[in-house]
Amino acid sequence: MSRSSTLIVLGVLTMIAPLSGVPSALRTLFLVVVGASVMGIGLAMRTARDGEPRAHAPVTEPPVSAEPPSSVSPI
Repeated sequence: MSRSSTLIVLGVLTMIAPLSGVPSALRTLFLVVVGASVMGIGLAMRTARDGEPRAHAPVTEPPVSAEPPSSVSPI
């Protein structure tokens, strides 16, 4: 299962947890574990994205000539 699919499943479980009828102590523990999992997966996804090289537009220097333009006075 991919990380994004895992995040979706954890989100659905988080939405269903209050309606599950599980005792509040277990439900709280479950939600803390799910929250930590979501945070860990999110950080892993961000680290993977930041490690990829980004596509930048090539930097081109404007042409430089030794002579000044003819429309500019030499003074």
